[in-house]
Amino acid sequence: MLLTTTRDRMAGQRPLLLLTRPGAASEAFAAALPEEVRKTVDFLINPLLSIHVTGPLPPLTGISGLIFTSANALDAYRSLDGSGLEVPAITVGEATADAARKCGFDVDIAGGTAEHLVRHIVERGYAGPLMHLRGEVAIGDVAQRLNDAGVKASEAVVYRQQLEPFAPSTREALSQDRPVLAPVFSARTAGQLGREARGLPHIRFAAISRSVADALPDEAAKRTRIASKPNRDGMVDLVVEMVAEAATLERRM
Repeated sequence: MLLTTTRDRMAGQRPLLLLTRPGAASEAFAAALPEEVRKTVDFLINPLLSIHVTGPLPPLTGISGLIFTSANALDAYRSLDGSGLEVPAITVGEATADAARKCGFDVDIAGGTAEHLVRHIVERGYAGPLMHLRGEVAIGDVAQRLNDAGVKASEAVVYRQQLEPFAPSTREALSQDRPVLAPVFSARTAGQLGREARGLPHIRFAAISRSVADALPDEAAKRTRIASKPNRDGMVDLVVEMVAEAATLERRM
């Protein structure tokens, strides 16, 4: 859906920011952008993944900490009546930490990738047992890598992610003669976005990490930039830069 529309005669020249995360996450990212950027772009939200809670929660007795690598896992935890567990939530980044705080957790923020997360847990001396609540598709093998490093850990799938296509209205909007910028936060979304964006060579991509960039089609490499930090702040900074570049390019044309 269009989050913002512009009806003046110059609308076709404004950059279009294509947001493909599940609705609430896309809206939160849009809100995190500086106001001066929000005023100069149009937003198009078309989630390419829908989230479906699977549950139930596994037994959590004896668990000394919960690991969350996605805010979606916190939403699933909350919807499955997870509460009253007085253990820390170890999160992969600030956005996930925000969701954990809303669930009442004390939060320990580990960093922006699975690699950072595992290293942080080991270096902080967590002994376990820890549990990683995650989606059906997840990268990083967090629990296995922690066990390999001597930290007792297990995992449980609490939601699944279903791939979704572009809506007809999205395809129509993307066919316009205007700059399009697509932030991408996961490898699975990147793969689906690459498939859905075939034949749309004007889309430029902002990837949160190298692994996400690598999941885009090879032909998109020259149109892809990678955030300097693999977290929301890094993506905000990159999108701000790319929006400014698009506006400069439009003025030259």
